Amino acid sequence: MDYDYRVLVQTYIETQQYQNARPDIKAYYADLLALLEQGFGVDFAAPPASGRALWMLFRATVDSYLSLRTPWSHFLEAGLIVRKLEDLSDQGQSIFHLSDQIAQWTQSSKEAHLQLLYQLFEAIYGTRELVVTSRDLQAKGFDDANKPEVTDW
Repeated sequence: MDYDYRVLVQTYIETQQYQNARPDIKAYYADLLALLEQGFGVDFAAPPASGRALWMLFRATVDSYLSLRTPWSHFLEAGLIVRKLEDLSDQGQSIFHLSDQIAQWTQSSKEAHLQLLYQLFEAIYGTRELVVTSRDLQAKGFDDANKPEVTDW
C-alpha cells in the first residue's frame, strides 16, 4: 500500500478513534502513525509553533469528524425496527426516506471534514508530495498487512 499525507491524516483520526480499543488495535494504529509521522517529518504531538492556532482547529475538526453519526449508527441488528417501520406503510417510508437523507448528509459532512483536515495539514506542515510504502514500513519492522480486525473492540 502507498501512504500519502491524506492517509497520514486518516491514520491520526484512527488513533483517536481507537484510543480505548483493544490493545492490539490501539498499538497497530499508534505504531503506524509513529512511522508515518517519521516518514513525513511531522510530529502531531508537537506541531510547529507557527501552526499551533491552526492545530487547535485541526484537533477540533477531528473531534467533530469522530462525533458524526446517524440515528441508525449504533444498531448492529435493526430487523425489528425495520419491520415496525414497514408496518407503518407511508409513514414508515417517510421515516426511511428521512433516515437516508440523514445518512447522505452525514457522509457529505465526513467528506467535507476530511477535506478541511487535508487543507489544515497543508497549512500547518506544508505540502507533502512524499509517499511511504508498505515496503518502507516493513524495512522498519512494521507489517501493515497484520491490521487487526476492528469490528468487535
